[in-house]
Amino acid sequence: MYHQLQPIKKLIIPFKVDALLPNILILIPRLITGHLLSFVFAINKFGTPWTPVSMNLEYLEVSDWFIELVTQFGTPFSLMPEVFAWSAGFTEALGGILLILGLNTRITSFFITTTMFITIVFRPWDYTWSIMPTFIFFCLGLFFMGFGSGKFGLDYFLTAKR
Repeated sequence: MYHQLQPIKKLIIPFKVDALLPNILILIPRLITGHLLSFVFAINKFGTPWTPVSMNLEYLEVSDWFIELVTQFGTPFSLMPEVFAWSAGFTEALGGILLILGLNTRITSFFITTTMFITIVFRPWDYTWSIMPTFIFFCLGLFFMGFGSGKFGLDYFLTAKR
């Protein structure tokens, strides 16, 4: 069983950074990104336990406006907009929590980066700067895919050689 988990373990091992300051510089953006994804952006479109009652979203429910937005992305998204909207909302909500914990950071960042890339490419252009948060999350996802969680994440403690 241990040998079967080796490839997965290699995916979650954080980039080795020993000094304190670089680890803090990995931790702070990871916490901010996770907080913004889960507690600011996801609550408007996806029902979580922390979604305000005023949003009128049940647990794991996607808001109608977000499904409509995903429909505007065109084919293949318009064929199953509920599924794509649900997966994007779930990725933001759960992905943010996993980033905060520093758990499975690289794989989580891959899904966040993919979600943000799809949004950047397929979202209808509204001639405003509203796409900038998506682009910033895309760039931060790339950063975390490269560096992992750093020493201040659960990935480091789960993969540390004892």
